[in-house]
Amino acid sequence: MTKFRIETGTDSNTGKVYAELYCPDDAEQPLAKTDPIFASSEAAEKKIKDMFEEWMSQLQEE
Repeated sequence: MTKFRIETGTDSNTGKVYAELYCPDDAEQPLAKTDPIFASSEAAEKKIKDMFEEWMSQLQEE
């Protein structure tokens, strides 16, 4: 199974959290980055992990 890494940061203008997805986990540049829409790093990490795992599952079914 492919390993991935999620990093979060806080937008200085809004105070909201954004997430960056790195795949494979040792990639230097993010595969994707969200807008700063999350209230916390924990919420961002959970949502991105769930979305990515669902996407990977759909790819395996095809």
